[in-house]
Amino acid sequence: MQDIQSLFTLAEDDQRLTNYRRKKWFRSEEFQQWLDQKALLELTMDQALNLYRASGSRDASGFKTNTIEAVRDGLDFLLYDNIKLEGRFDECAAPGGAYRLEGAGREFHSYLLCLSNPSLFAVWNNNAEVLLKEARLLPTNIKTSPIGIQYLEILDALNIVRGRSGHRNFKEIDELAYQAARK
Repeated sequence: MQDIQSLFTLAEDDQRLTNYRRKKWFRSEEFQQWLDQKALLELTMDQALNLYRASGSRDASGFKTNTIEAVRDGLDFLLYDNIKLEGRFDECAAPGGAYRLEGAGREFHSYLLCLSNPSLFAVWNNNAEVLLKEARLLPTNIKTSPIGIQYLEILDALNIVRGRSGHRNFKEIDELAYQAARK
């Protein structure tokens, strides 16, 4: 078990972090433009694959089987529909969800949410779970609730990490989680 303060401190001189940051967040501004509601109408499959790869998702061949129309519809629903977040996340990330994309799960969808508003939405991946477990904040019923509720619980716990660590946004928390998973 790491000491909590070191868990909440980014080691800026870590070359692995620099590489991770470049892969995941370097093109954030460009990606955010692609995710604008009007821009989604023109999103190409190459752009969608760039988003997919940056998210850290690993089934690109499965993702490529989706039509670009399905991808656009799913992203528009996730980012812009007015139903509650947990319902949108469920419909996009749960098996059998109405907007479920082949090859895409919680990591991809939470990454897109974080890209769209990094001060409000966190990335949910294995790194985040490692960080929360190390900080003793991992929700106990994380595997039993619907995936949308699970995301809200992870988001709440990562918000506690953000408050305790003093970091401004969830991109930085994603980087903390990356480092925590490698210590």
